[in-house]
Amino acid sequence: MNSSEKQYIHTLFETGNFLELYQVQAETINEMLSIDNRQEFEDFLESEDFIEEDVFWLHYAAVQGESLLIGGYEEDVTRKIADFLHQQLPEDIFCKIQEGLQEIYVDIDGEDTLEEKMDFCNQRLSDTDFLLQLDFDDTYYAGVYFLSVKSTGL
Repeated sequence: MNSSEKQYIHTLFETGNFLELYQVQAETINEMLSIDNRQEFEDFLESEDFIEEDVFWLHYAAVQGESLLIGGYEEDVTRKIADFLHQQLPEDIFCKIQEGLQEIYVDIDGEDTLEEKMDFCNQRLSDTDFLLQLDFDDTYYAGVYFLSVKSTGL
């Protein structure tokens, strides 16, 4: 999506035109709120009045394939994360972090190795132009993570 389309979406948030937002971004909103259709969205708006823009953009990036959505209780996400990072990073950079991509578990109420493993990977990436960014959100769920690869501009 280009910057003018993103600006249009931002304008819809500013004006509170959430039904139009749903019209143009139904897939993202359905995923964000765990709903299936416009009627369910209208029901949501009746009780909530608005949706959080910053949370929308996290889900938008995941729907676009720019980040990886990881459920807070997915347990073993090793393969899922390794596959995503292998697609996002150049091969030589991926090889630097590959040993850290083992036994990655997510359980926000129990044993959770995700943050520790991503910290390890970022240490290995410190001399590169890449950084793994991990965001957590619990606005509409018990909790989900979003993993993305950022360029540091070194």
